Amino acid sequence: MIVVGADVHVRNSFLHATDENGRPLVKGRFANLADDLTRFCANARAADGGDEHAIRFALESTTNSRAMQRMLHHAAVDAGFKSIDGNVLDARKLRIIAESVCKNDAVDARTINELARSNLKLPTCYMPDDEEFALREHLRARTDLVRQRTSIKNRIHAVLHRRGILRPRGDLFTQAGQAFLNDAPFDEAGRLIVEHYRALYATIDQHIDASTRELRGVMRRPRWAKSAALLQTMPGIGMLTALTILAELGDLKRFKSRASVANYAGLTPVQRDTNNKHYSGGITRRGSSHLRHMLSEAAWIAVRKVPAYEHMFDRIAQRRGKQVAIVAIARRMLEDAVRMLWKEEAFRYVSVAATTDAPSCDRKVASSVAG
Repeated sequence: MIVVGADVHVRNSFLHATDENGRPLVKGRFANLADDLTRFCANARAADGGDEHAIRFALESTTNSRAMQRMLHHAAVDAGFKSIDGNVLDARKLRIIAESVCKNDAVDARTINELARSNLKLPTCYMPDDEEFALREHLRARTDLVRQRTSIKNRIHAVLHRRGILRPRGDLFTQAGQAFLNDAPFDEAGRLIVEHYRALYATIDQHIDASTRELRGVMRRPRWAKSAALLQTMPGIGMLTALTILAELGDLKRFKSRASVANYAGLTPVQRDTNNKHYSGGITRRGSSHLRHMLSEAAWIAVRKVPAYEHMFDRIAQRRGKQVAIVAIARRMLEDAVRMLWKEEAFRYVSVAATTDAPSCDRKVASSVAG
């Protein structure tokens, strides 16, 4: 088997190929283009004698690691390899192993190659399939549009504030609010700026509406329809939150427990135990920030509608504050949502007593998580 360690960048990558015993075959910098990567694979096979049909790639996780994994796979196929294995390694966990005083692209590629040839069980990243990836991108893009729309609202408010114009109570982007903006006593520059912002706001609003319609169509697809409907039986979870949970978690079979799902989402507290010293800090925030944001928004609605969540929220908020409490509720909601999906059951209102006798993991979140 030929083993390749790849240090990936935006436009090019440093690739280091050896046989399974570590004998160097090909190394160097190659452009992240199909032709260059195919040439690299062909050269590595030729250097090994041309009879080898198996190749293994290993690369650190980066923004473009999913694309590079696919490009390397297609390049290996074009070069004549029959057995192809490609793993994206978790850069955060590998940093402890691979960091050295002398660090450059060649060293990194060689180190990744050595790790790939070892018998170690290396930490790999989950790579979403095409449907999951497309849904993630769509949901995140819609969130970006909503944030841009909010930013424009704030800028219009700032224009009013700088000119001492008191706006009416309520939303400026209702019919009454728009009428106020039409008649507001702006100077020439202020009027021009506000009109530009209003036009931009209207355009973004149209794109958000179009995105919402498209996501409704996605939710009706067989892959997502049943699971999304189950999740929406939980108060606080609507279409967007349900699709976000499904897209960001991906294959639920890879999780062994409720706690492992919360850990993946970055909703578990940092803990350090060494030499009889214990440290417990804020949440790790290592998972999808988009998923955490959506769950936190859903949690504010759920605490008003689910007595068990409300009781848990009040109990934690008295000791740790509302922000810490809402993060704990978000974690509990995610764990309950995954349980619903595993058992294919709709949401059931648990008793307040069940929340009072919460598992140790919930008590740990209540005492140590930071918002």
